[in-house]
Amino acid sequence: MELIKLCPACKEENPVSEIVCRVCMTNLASVSPAPPHNPLGSSAAQNAGSTEFSPPEALTLIRLPDGPAISVRSGCILGRAGAMSEFFKESKTVSRSHARVIYKDGTWGVEDMGSTNGTWLNGRRIENNAFHSLQKGDTLTLSLACEMRVM
Repeated sequence: MELIKLCPACKEENPVSEIVCRVCMTNLASVSPAPPHNPLGSSAAQNAGSTEFSPPEALTLIRLPDGPAISVRSGCILGRAGAMSEFFKESKTVSRSHARVIYKDGTWGVEDMGSTNGTWLNGRRIENNAFHSLQKGDTLTLSLACEMRVM
């Protein structure tokens, strides 16, 4: 039986060779390999053949101008602490819990979590704790230090 590393943050089933979760970037170094929870594999496979509507698994953000891409799930916190810390470690003005990505009513969105230096969507600062919908191609900027494109 093939073993996996189950991410403690987002519950993604990762190959045992992964040191960070391929979805939320949580450190998996201390996660012990275990049998898969689902014989079909990841959560995407769990929904295969289902007639029930399920939201997209993840939203992809790519760091501009030519940086790495990350995949985030609904509820994921963007910031220097937690699951996405590696992606933001060089951005000292990004708050530890800066913004949250949410999938709500069929739409991906973002809300600023009261960050010190603000969140911008397509060049306009967004209000704290309010849902702002995201579209493919939008530019999301955290504290003017980390600019990302919605994919």
